[in-house]
Amino acid sequence: MSFKQMVTKFNYAIHKETDEEALKISEGKFKGVVWNFKDVEFPMYQDDGSIIDPEKAEKIPLTFGYDILYNPESIDLETGEFGAVIGDILLEIIEEGLEHDQIRFNKEDRNNDSQ
Repeated sequence: MSFKQMVTKFNYAIHKETDEEALKISEGKFKGVVWNFKDVEFPMYQDDGSIIDPEKAEKIPLTFGYDILYNPESIDLETGEFGAVIGDILLEIIEEGLEHDQIRFNKEDRNNDSQ
């Protein structure tokens, strides 16, 4: 699986006041914007009810939210372009994590209620 594309350069950062780990864009239109991801989800089932194998999928259904921690130029981040840029960054982070065995997909059914 490869998501290789033109990805905006970014760095990992630590928020000065909260010590929260975040990401910072280091070039281009959104240079200096610091954010972190939240609620990253991969739906595990296709429309037909079968389990998605992320390592074989042509398209990964990914949803995520984010919190802006710093926007030095008060750039409009609501146009959708920013979401697309950081979505590409998230895919790069995921791919790198998979390549280095730092991320694993848990395919277990966590809704196994014993009641």
